[in-house]
Amino acid sequence: MGFLKSLFEHIKEIFLGKKEEGKKFLGYFRQERLKFLEEFIGMDLGAYKRNTRPFIGYTSGNWLFVLFLTSQKKGRAYRVDISLCKKRGCPRYRFAPESYLFYDSKRQGFYFYKLPKNLVKDYVFCGYCEGLEHLDKLRIKEVIGEKI
Repeated sequence: MGFLKSLFEHIKEIFLGKKEEGKKFLGYFRQERLKFLEEFIGMDLGAYKRNTRPFIGYTSGNWLFVLFLTSQKKGRAYRVDISLCKKRGCPRYRFAPESYLFYDSKRQGFYFYKLPKNLVKDYVFCGYCEGLEHLDKLRIKEVIGEKI
């Protein structure tokens, strides 16, 4: 059984490594990776109280660009229609009916975080998104080695 699980993880890693560059997708990070990302990015992603954090992302070269999502509509809210994303890769994950961009209160804005792919490869890929080009106008925040 351990061999099959290992084989499945290896196949999954190969698949995750070959995403269509620049094409947005829906995914989520599990709690253990969220804790690492909180330290790496230097912001509270709520890892202490939740098991996962969904995101919209895309890859380019050795980078993963991540835009975190929340179900909370607080203050400055920027709604994202995740019904434009396929969710075949995570059929049991319960996405909130309304999703909003995660506001970075420290940096005062909504950002795509530019992260090294080799440090954040263990996320769950749910499916590709269409019609989210309006997110391209958001700023990119490079956070390499900010906290680690």
